Amino acid sequence: MAAGAGRARLIPMFRTQLETFSDKRVAQSMAAQSSQAPPSQRSTLTTAGRVVRRLASFVGWLLGGFGLVKSVRNHFRAGGAMHGAGGDEIVVYCVHRSFFLWALILTGFIGAASVRHWPGSAGAWGWIYTLVLIYTLLTLLFDVGSLKALLWGGIFCFVWLGSLYLEDLKHVTALSGVGRYLGHLHPSLDPGFAAVVSWLLLIPWLGAMFHSFSRGRKTFSPNSIEEWYLGEGREITDRSGLKFRSRYRDLFETTLGFGAGDLEAVDGNHHVVKRWENILFLALLWKRLDLILHQRAAVVDMESKPSEPGARAV
Repeated sequence: MAAGAGRARLIPMFRTQLETFSDKRVAQSMAAQSSQAPPSQRSTLTTAGRVVRRLASFVGWLLGGFGLVKSVRNHFRAGGAMHGAGGDEIVVYCVHRSFFLWALILTGFIGAASVRHWPGSAGAWGWIYTLVLIYTLLTLLFDVGSLKALLWGGIFCFVWLGSLYLEDLKHVTALSGVGRYLGHLHPSLDPGFAAVVSWLLLIPWLGAMFHSFSRGRKTFSPNSIEEWYLGEGREITDRSGLKFRSRYRDLFETTLGFGAGDLEAVDGNHHVVKRWENILFLALLWKRLDLILHQRAAVVDMESKPSEPGARAV
């Protein structure tokens, strides 16, 4: 009976060792087959894997608010302190001007769906689509800064008050006639037209967003500025002797870009060495970016202090 029990224990052990040995042989044979694959096939598989990973990263970047969610997560990971993963650097993205088409594309899709379900809202959506279209065109065609916006706002108010004076006291039709004429046009949104325009604009918009994702990434750290370009490599700029200033040259772009603006690097002679345009969320991220840009001065001061007496070089 003891011999039978010993054989009963040995059989499962032998079976386990045999299965382990067979699994190792299968893994080794698969590795050998992959290593024996032609170089062209291996390079093709490697390239395909990189493309898939890059597309997955791009989709995550879009769904993550164009990098804003990741930046905020890195900022609050250590309780808002400038430590931890991503605490001593910040990543921003410069976007193509076609980014500002997002409002027109989104309005077209929402308006088309609403008019299909509620046909009576075609008139209201016609005015909304017209206003968004005009705003988008003004954003792409003109740069309206703060002073220009105040100037044109003052001119419009003066014309409006003058129109009220002429109509109330002189009984002369002015702006009210223009308003009645536009109202009689009865613009209405055609759902098919709006959907087609949005789909046709969405395709180049996604291409421009991939261009911004692959070539518009800028990483600011206390010592350098790193720029990454897909297919070309990286460019690192030393921050020594440079000052930085933000510029919001277009209020329309700042609104559609969620606080977008430009960042300029200025040397000691007050010459603009480099300019990064259309940085998304610059107004929202400026406080943290400003802390990183001022961090180098503290680092340089610590390194420039003379060593204490009696200290020995390592």
